[in-house]
Amino acid sequence: MNALLSLSLALNFLAQQPDSVEMADQLRADGKIWVVVLVIAVVFAGIVAYLIRLDRQLSKVEKEVNSKLSDKKTLNPSAGAAGR
Repeated sequence: MNALLSLSLALNFLAQQPDSVEMADQLRADGKIWVVVLVIAVVFAGIVAYLIRLDRQLSKVEKEVNSKLSDKKTLNPSAGAAGR
């Protein structure tokens, strides 16, 4: 019953939507749409830069952990066999 009610409300809402978005049309007419595009591009570039930086930091930590593990195995080779 809830699903049918939700579906009917969603269809009613979609049927009432105007054909064009007035705010977007006004932004295009004023030339301010490029400000919106620029802000979105800057935010996206910031997220990409953050992810690249984070990946480099994680790679550095992984290398440190792997080198410490390999140092432990070379110092005590019997400990690696005992753990199996």
